[in-house]
Amino acid sequence: MPRADSIASRRRLPPAARRAQLLDCALRAFESEGLSGAGHAKVAQMAGVSVPTVFHYFPTRDALLDAVLDEVERFFTDLAVQIHGRPGDAASKLTTHGLAFLDSADTHPAHLRVWLDWSTAIREHVWPRYLAFQERLVTIVAGTIAAGQQVGEVPDHVEPDSAARLFVGNAHMAAVMKFAPDSPLDLKALVRQAVKTLLAH
Repeated sequence: MPRADSIASRRRLPPAARRAQLLDCALRAFESEGLSGAGHAKVAQMAGVSVPTVFHYFPTRDALLDAVLDEVERFFTDLAVQIHGRPGDAASKLTTHGLAFLDSADTHPAHLRVWLDWSTAIREHVWPRYLAFQERLVTIVAGTIAAGQQVGEVPDHVEPDSAARLFVGNAHMAAVMKFAPDSPLDLKALVRQAVKTLLAH
């Protein structure tokens, strides 16, 4: 007897809903098989649809990969924009951002695992896009640090761009440790200490 989720997958869905379903499956496929491993057949299998259906929404493998990276980039950019757009001092914003990033390992593990894979895809054609994405995050964080300097929250000797690059770079190390089995480190305490160090507090 067919599984209920398989039956649901094969139901006629509005185009927007079908695309969203396929994108979710693609995200999980790239999470499990890597940027160079997953493709239309795996997505079709996970969604319970035909391979031509996946090609209808994502005509090439590059289109499929780009859609997944669009979603990963959207998620982490929105996270940064929302946190840094709230009222608060620079230290609290950076701390909240770092802790929210750690929490994404539990709330959106596929997004974080795909981001980790993307962050090491130096020989892939997606690398320049990753660097541009990271620059946007650096700009957001540097803006918060510079604003903190203007009101005396951050010492003048702190260089906003350099501090922001260290903050964003530390995210990779934190993500790796978050997925490390039986890690003895208190990563939340590590985030708080890192922010204090970056802002010379």
